[in-house]
Amino acid sequence: MSDTNQYLRLEVAGHSYLLPSVQRYTIEQRDNLTENLDHASGVAAWRIVRNDRWPAYALDGALRLARATPQWQRAVFLEGSPHMVGLIVDDVQLLPRGAVTATPFTPLGPSPTGEGHLFVNAWVNAGRVTLVFSPPALLGYLRSLGG
Repeated sequence: MSDTNQYLRLEVAGHSYLLPSVQRYTIEQRDNLTENLDHASGVAAWRIVRNDRWPAYALDGALRLARATPQWQRAVFLEGSPHMVGLIVDDVQLLPRGAVTATPFTPLGPSPTGEGHLFVNAWVNAGRVTLVFSPPALLGYLRSLGG
C-alpha cells in the first residue's frame, strides 16, 4: 500500500493508533503465529517464514514492552531489512480512504529512536485525539526491543 490518505487503525493495550498506508505491512492472524513461551526474551510471538522467523512484540498502554494480553488477535508486521518486525494488536481495521485528516505536530523532548519521534501526526475527530505512528520510527523502535 502507498496511499497517504488511507490508514490502518491499530488497537494496542486499549489505545487506538493509526499507521499510514505509506508503510508496507503484513497482517497475520494469531493462528498463523507461534507464541513464544520464553517470556524473558521479550518476543511475544514469531512468524515462521521459510528459514527465518519474524519477531512480534507486545506493548502496554505506554508503549513499553509487555506480555501479550489474552485477547490479542493479530500482529501487524512492518517491512524492513533484514526481516519484518511485528506489533501484537488486539484489533486492526483498515479505515476508508479519505476518512482521516491527520495534522502534523512537533513532539516535545528528545526522540526515542534514531529515526525520530514515534508520532508526528494526530487525527482529531469528535474531540478525540488519535496519534499517527511515524512508520520509520515505529520500525526502529520495535527493532530496538531486540529478539
